[in-house]
Order: sequence, then structure tokens, then C-alpha cells
Amino acid sequence: MRARTAGALSAAFALIMGCASYSPPKSVDTPGYLVRIESKSDGNVRASAVVLSAEESERAFGTGLAQKGIQPIWLEIENRGDQEFILMLNSIDPGYFSPSEAAWISRSFGESGTEEKILYFLEQQISPVIAPNSTARGFVYTHLDPGGKAFGATLVGDRDVRRFEFVQEVPGLKMDWMHVDFANLYPPGEIRDLDLDALRAYLETLPCCVLGGDRETPGDPLNVVVLGKGLHMLAVFVRQGWDMTETATRGSVWRTIKSSVFGMKYRTSPVSPLYVYGRRQDVALQKARGTVDQRNHMRLWLAPVTFEGREIWVGQISRDIGVKLSSKTVVTHRVDPIIDESRFSLLMDTAASQSLERIGFVKGVGLSTPASPRRNYTLDPYYTDGLRLVVFLSRDSVSLDQIGWVKWEIPPEPDHSMTWSPPNDSPN
Repeated sequence: MRARTAGALSAAFALIMGCASYSPPKSVDTPGYLVRIESKSDGNVRASAVVLSAEESERAFGTGLAQKGIQPIWLEIENRGDQEFILMLNSIDPGYFSPSEAAWISRSFGESGTEEKILYFLEQQISPVIAPNSTARGFVYTHLDPGGKAFGATLVGDRDVRRFEFVQEVPGLKMDWMHVDFANLYPPGEIRDLDLDALRAYLETLPCCVLGGDRETPGDPLNVVVLGKGLHMLAVFVRQGWDMTETATRGSVWRTIKSSVFGMKYRTSPVSPLYVYGRRQDVALQKARGTVDQRNHMRLWLAPVTFEGREIWVGQISRDIGVKLSSKTVVTHRVDPIIDESRFSLLMDTAASQSLERIGFVKGVGLSTPASPRRNYTLDPYYTDGLRLVVFLSRDSVSLDQIGWVKWEIPPEPDHSMTWSPPNDSPN
């Protein structure tokens, strides 16, 4: 009896194994995803890229890559110069998948034809070596980012570096920034270009804080300013592990609740709206740990001024360390009271990205101490040296010993010697 059972199981397993065999999909002259292609040029080099949706990647590879957390990016690098470049695949995704990995991970149960699948994935990958006067095309297998994706592509030649940055909408989920018409936020005549002295004066006359959900009560301090060219500054943060956040919907709110209750990671969970310039945040990013209860998050608003042609993003950054009840929002996150710590973490991220040109600090919300803290919209206490961090981003690679300092305000050494008793977490 036992022998017949084992034989039946073996036969069934063999039948299953024989039922699924991988076959490469038929080639298409002009795939539909190419209509979304975005191109950037730097001298005699042009880079073009498009991120595939889950459905597009399944059609292109004949297998469900998105279900396995893999997202192909199609790239074309046109090198019209006389020197060779190396495409740094890890600049696109530090943890990118090799063709064999992507092929193996995406196997279905009982699937045969693995070697053929690996060879097909290898053929589809872009060559990292870009010869002089040539064009390379193909895919890079990256980690899945739903809704929107920000990434960079770096080419290294003989003492020559070309960097391209992309921010793209991917069919699927909606992210906060996708709802903003950046080109028409301000009338053209309203935008002023500032010199360094005028920039400092403008930043120091901004409101102390964001406004809360009622659009009247001051909330968290405006403590960061980012100077970067367009939305592509997002690629700098994404390279350092930041994720863009989804728009709050029933689905995203439910996923946030599950993440909090069951300790599930949710990289793109929405953040609540806060207000500057009379509107909710234009862009929101976060760095979540294993659950949404602990995360760094940053909100940014595009200002009606520029500096040497670079856009200016006024922002608020803080760290969530848990959840609590609130009379204003029923349930909300508990914010780290040492709010300058998250500000300095952003400084370290931008420096590590090798995109930080200059650093400065200007006056902001003003000093508050552990003995006499300020409070945000949901009544969490916080203390700070009261300064705003200003980071000047560069499209060129900047090593740590090349970062400049603007001689404005100097952050004082933190003083935690004064006693501070946190309040209880009952709703107020």
C-alpha cells in the first residue's frame, strides 16, 4: 500500500513537472511601454529609460515578475563619443537582480525550461559596457516600487562621469506627487530668482511650522530646505533608501492599519496632510522600518522662488517612534521629541549620496529645550536648536571632502542635561 502511494505521488509530481515549461514570449517590434520613455542628454551621451508595470513585465518576459518583487527598467544608452563607458548597474538599484536570479526567482511551481529562461533573461539585459560610438539597449532587473519610481543611472569613463536621474509614474498605485501640477503652481511672473543673501532672508522669514489638519494650528517645525533641479532630486533620496508615499485611499489606509497591527512592512504607506503655502504637501517620502509605526518621513513644498535656477523645496522632517490615541485624529503616530536627530539623518543621507554640494543652516522655529518643549499639531512635545538645514544638491558627484559650508548659522552642541518628563499618552 505504502509503495503504491509513493508511486502515485511520484507520478503526480512528474505530471505537474511536465505541465509547465517556460517559453520566451514572442518579440514585439514596438512595445507599448516605449510611449512613456523619458530621455536625458549630457554632452555626447543620451540616456533613455522607462519602468515597466506588472502587466507590461509579464508580457515582456512571459512570467510574473512583479509577484516576486522584481521590476524591469528598459534602458537605452547612446554614446556618440570616442571613449568607452561602464554603466553602473548598482546606481540604478544597489540591490539589482542578475538575469539568472530574476529568472530563477520568477519560476512557477513545477516549471521546466529553466536554462532557456536564464538565457532569455540574459539576452534581455543591457550590456554594462557602452563602446564608443554605439548604442546599448536592454533591461535592468530592479526591486519593485509600486506607483512611482525614482532612480539614477551613472556612466563611468576615463576620468569622466555622467549621471542621469529619472522620476517616473508607473501604471498602478497613485503617489502624492502625481496629483500636483508643478508647472502651474505659481504664475510665471511670481517666481523670483534669489542670490545667496536674499535666499537666507527668504528662508528665515518663512512660517515657523506647518499647519495641521485644521489648516490653522501650528504643527511640526519647518526644519529642512532642499535646493535641487526639479523632481529629479527625489532620485537622490531614493538611492539612500527613501520611498515615495501613496495617496491616502481606503486601500492604502487599510494596508497601513494591517502594517501597524501585524508588524508588516509597508514601504509606501500614506502620510497625513499638513499645510504650507495654503496647500497640502507636494511630495512626501519615508524611510520605514519593519512596520509603519517606526519611520522617518519628510514632506516637501515647492517654493515660489529659485536659487541660481535651482528649485527650492521647503520641508518638514521627523521620526515616528510609535502610535498613540489622539483627540484630533483618534489614532496618530508618536513623534520622536529629539526632532533635530531626523534632520541630521537627512544631512548624512545627502552626504552619503555624493550629491551634496553645500550645507547651510538658517534661523527657523527657534530654540526649545527638554525643560520647555514645543508641541506639534497632535500635542507631541519636541525640542530643537531651532535651525533649518539647507542642502544644496548637485548633479555632479561630490565626495565628502568636497562638500562646502555656507557661513550662516552654526548649530550648537546638543544639551540634554535639563530634565524632561514626557506626558502620558492619553488623548488631550
